[in-house]
Amino acid sequence: MSVTIEIIISVMILLGASLSILAAIGVIRLPDVYTRTHAAGISNTFGVSLLLFATVGYFFHTGQGFNARVLLAILFIYLTTPIASHLINRAAYDTGVPLAIRIRDQLRSVKKDDIKKRKNLIIKQEQLERARQEREELEDQLDWELRDERIEEREVSEDVAREREETRIEQESDDSENEIIELDEENDSDKKED
Repeated sequence: MSVTIEIIISVMILLGASLSILAAIGVIRLPDVYTRTHAAGISNTFGVSLLLFATVGYFFHTGQGFNARVLLAILFIYLTTPIASHLINRAAYDTGVPLAIRIRDQLRSVKKDDIKKRKNLIIKQEQLERARQEREELEDQLDWELRDERIEEREVSEDVAREREETRIEQESDDSENEIIELDEENDSDKKED
């Protein structure tokens, strides 16, 4: 029984290594990003998981116990690798990475419509943003003009008040000079009479 378990573990190791090598060759030889990530995602997932299953089987067979962490690693690999491959391919397609010549693009017409809608939406958003900025600039300009008008009105009113004050002061000084002159004349006339 122990020989058959060791053979099964050896076969799993060989299959896992072979799938990992196939994934490496696929990454090197395939024509574009999409097929390369497919090769790396599928083959490497199965290759690594077979190697980890072989590790669990070996340690369980030798009596060193059952390692649940390795099974959790296998689960993690099965959950993350396909999703990562899909997202890499999607990002490459959305950014416009070209497909290989031999591959027919079935999403092109759908993507063109989607891209047109996105571009139109972006253009509308930019136009709205420009209009908002222009409106804010006009409001700021109007505020500045109103402030300038208020400042000019205040300066004019201050100038008028200053002129009134100066004329009042001049009149008072003229009146006081006239009073002094009159007093002097009265005093002179009083002196002459004496």
